[in-house]
Amino acid sequence: MTAATRQSRAQTVALTSGDASLILDPARGGAVREFCWRGRDIFRCTPEDADDLLQYACFPMVPFANRIRDGRFTFAGQQFLLHTNWNGDAHPIHGEGWRAAWSVLEASSSRAVIAFDGGGDWPWTYIAEQCFDLRNDGLSICLSLTNRSQKPMPTMLGLHPYFPDADMARMSARVLRVWEIEKGWPVTEIETPKDWRFDPPRRVNATPLDHAFSGWDGSADIIWPDRHLHIRAQHCPSLQIYTPAHENFFCVEPQTAAWGAINRSDADVVDPGKTLSITVDFAMAEA
Repeated sequence: MTAATRQSRAQTVALTSGDASLILDPARGGAVREFCWRGRDIFRCTPEDADDLLQYACFPMVPFANRIRDGRFTFAGQQFLLHTNWNGDAHPIHGEGWRAAWSVLEASSSRAVIAFDGGGDWPWTYIAEQCFDLRNDGLSICLSLTNRSQKPMPTMLGLHPYFPDADMARMSARVLRVWEIEKGWPVTEIETPKDWRFDPPRRVNATPLDHAFSGWDGSADIIWPDRHLHIRAQHCPSLQIYTPAHENFFCVEPQTAAWGAINRSDADVVDPGKTLSITVDFAMAEA
């Protein structure tokens, strides 16, 4: 275990409520290390010696999700350039929140609120908050951004949970449209092909995917042999689904807009002093 990992573990926040338990790591991107129910992993458990946030159980995406091509985009007639923020990618990815330390504003046995002040490389200033409410049968996460600058800002919000046991999981979700990928970037929105749909339910990793689906109604069910997870997301019409080949994890990521929205200028616009928020609920039951 590295010194950074030891320090991070010392600063974690543990919540419990009946059958559910949650471990947060505010100092490391406001991320979730563990989310368990009745002794079973709901999010993929973070390795003890994890140094990369992409190994964590879940992290927030704020003020944008996915990648911004070459870090360049235009908004309100002005061009902007962002720096890369992860060594493994030449393009800025997943915003600032997952690379920042968050402060604990509130913590009780089953509830925590954390926040960070954003605007380092991002051309606007803002405050982001995450509120975690744990209960006996699940978890609710509210992620919000308040624009503290003097001008409107483009914004995407999302959560990036990793789920375990892809080989045993089936998923049900209505994803009407999807962005086709060419040379690693979404280019055209089309009707979702039959083999990529999850209605009727199918094995989650039957087809390798890393795609942004739009027209989502905010509801999805993931069913393992011993547990059933119902996801309900508010203000998230887009769902990024990542089912890598030859891996036994997968990602189902609720988002306010589809990958590439900042470059396409179809992200949400938050006026000065206003707030954009999403709430994602993870409800557990026996299968």
